[in-house]
Amino acid sequence: MSSELKRGAEDDCSTSPSHRRKIDDPDKPIYLVVEHKAAKNRSAKPAYSILTVGATTPMVPLHLTQPGMSFAAVSSPQGSWIVGVGGEGQGHTIIYDVATSKEFHGPDLSTNKMDPVLIPFRGQLYVLSRRPSVKWGARGLEYLPCEDLEPPPVFPCRINPIEYTNPPEIRVASYATVGSHILLSVQLENVGKVKRKYKGTCGYDVDRDVWEMVHAMNLPFLGQDVPLGGHLFLGRSRVRDGAAVVYSMEVGQSAASGKSELSIREVNVVVAPKGRIVLGDLLFPLERGWFSSVCVRSADPGPESKLVVDNVRVVQRKYAMVGYNAADNNVTIAKQHRQVYKLVDRSRPLAHPSRVIAAFTV
Repeated sequence: MSSELKRGAEDDCSTSPSHRRKIDDPDKPIYLVVEHKAAKNRSAKPAYSILTVGATTPMVPLHLTQPGMSFAAVSSPQGSWIVGVGGEGQGHTIIYDVATSKEFHGPDLSTNKMDPVLIPFRGQLYVLSRRPSVKWGARGLEYLPCEDLEPPPVFPCRINPIEYTNPPEIRVASYATVGSHILLSVQLENVGKVKRKYKGTCGYDVDRDVWEMVHAMNLPFLGQDVPLGGHLFLGRSRVRDGAAVVYSMEVGQSAASGKSELSIREVNVVVAPKGRIVLGDLLFPLERGWFSSVCVRSADPGPESKLVVDNVRVVQRKYAMVGYNAADNNVTIAKQHRQVYKLVDRSRPLAHPSRVIAAFTV
């Protein structure tokens, strides 16, 4: 039997037929990146595998991967790829070709990065350290970017000798792409008694090839946002315990200073039919105005069992933006359906505690 994720029944609270006729459901396969538990003999087991939701293809082990990698979906003239970057090796990169299910090495980075932030934008993949550091450690310096991209001004690359004795511990808290800018906010983790744990939001203008500060405060959401079209973005609210919030974001020029400035406005959300947006474990965009959430449910089989088969469920929910009233500052999100998938191939089970770290459509 193939290693497919078998689809269950749709949710009863689907949208009305009138809503369904207005929007086309983007029924593309979803690719999940599964991280495996570290093995004693790492050469005998891949660190990650690709699992296709709703397909009859088997789970594909990524033999060139290593622990500590991040993944992103990238489209190129050569096809659609899932790219893995980082890990324990020096600037390691792998490319998985979706069409051929083949894996091959990509170009190496100039510095090593563990769990880096990957931002596909305008046909290129931008790689940033998730926890930039200025002291030489076991994996070397992490703040250095690849190629000629300058370090963001919120990274700890410009500190005085006193600060170097106790350098700031920084992690990337949120990021987005708005207009021609890649936006980035970081969180300070060793600030002691200092109450201000943020450094503001900086933006990299890909047109002008320059970093600049665009807002005094951090981005209001956690992690990466989901573009809904136009200036609208969905994110996990930083001040509402990760609840789904829609924001209107634009980067413009200040009339007074001439510098780039980010404007952020929260938009009221109406969910049709009545309900709420369930974000799940993973949130990712589909086609324009569409997005999906995935929740992976896996019960612990206990110490006597090494495998989880029947207990693995992947719950997918689809949503679509069906209306936006700028005058009233309202956006309408249609709740489409919920689908449940289960792993049905006992020859390629998920080993506990494997976890799904990324989801894409390409």
